[in-house]
Amino acid sequence: MEFKSHAESGLQLLERLVARPVIKDLTPLLPDELTSETIEIIGYASTGKTLFLTECIAKCIIPQNAGGLNTGVVYIDLDGQFNITKLVKIIKRLIKNTDDNLVKTYLNKLTLINCYDSPTLYVTFQRLKLFLTEQSQVGLVILDSVSANYWQDSVSGGEKYMDTYVEKIISSLKICLEDFKVPIMFTRQSYFQSKQGDSLLDCVNRRIVFKKLGSDFYATIARQNVNLCYKFKINEQGISEFNLQV
Repeated sequence: MEFKSHAESGLQLLERLVARPVIKDLTPLLPDELTSETIEIIGYASTGKTLFLTECIAKCIIPQNAGGLNTGVVYIDLDGQFNITKLVKIIKRLIKNTDDNLVKTYLNKLTLINCYDSPTLYVTFQRLKLFLTEQSQVGLVILDSVSANYWQDSVSGGEKYMDTYVEKIISSLKICLEDFKVPIMFTRQSYFQSKQGDSLLDCVNRRIVFKKLGSDFYATIARQNVNLCYKFKINEQGISEFNLQV
């Protein structure tokens, strides 16, 4: 990622901020507009969290005439779980008979940042302000997984209360992005909670909880005391068939 400094008028700044893409109808789980929202993705390993994020990325970066949103995504990978091969496979599922050169143009809309410690992460947050200033096509920022550096930070004398640890990281990111009104999605493991419960963190607008029961996968969306549960399938092509459970 390269960063450059430049000057602009207040009018140019306003036009650039207003022109930023709107994320809407991203997935059956998130059909409404997501401007400025913070969405928590929570679940145990192998329940579909990172795969769900990969599906969201694919929907964002493919063109509108193929059912996508034609918008850029910043993906901050903290635990090295991102799979570019899976993303390409999902893109080719969404756009039949697309060639590799077109896939490369879609992938140019994805900015992948690897951070393996908290100091690097907080520096990245600050640099994102400059990056988004120059990249007006970016409409979504993803953080996977927020708990990746917890034990390292805890041993070094950092925050030990898990929920507070999460809120500090996400609040710092939101402060850096508040002028751009882009939605934030972040993941954490189900066990990474100071207390079990259905209440949302103060920094979160809605939560999606992923679970696996036997061979079945479920996603429950919680928002303002309203819970909706969907059953879905995972196969070699990705996630399919979200069905609302009554």
